[in-house]
Amino acid sequence: MVIGVSELQKNISLFKNLTETIHIIDRKTKEVLAMVLPKSQIQKTPLTDILGGILQVKTATKIYTNINEMIEDAYEQEMREKYGN
Repeated sequence: MVIGVSELQKNISLFKNLTETIHIIDRKTKEVLAMVLPKSQIQKTPLTDILGGILQVKTATKIYTNINEMIEDAYEQEMREKYGN
């Protein structure tokens, strides 16, 4: 379903019984401004928990005692990834 901003302002009750995804568009530029999903399609697990889980399984390869050493290693690794070495 595609609606314009003015239609949305006039009829906000569209969201109460939403069964399909709604694309809110700007009629002049034909640009999609937002996409509204029905509650049944929204994930039950928060997105931050899903993405945060990616980093929870990583373990540090080296224990640093000096913050400057950690920064230098991170910079060196970034340069290796950027320039390849």
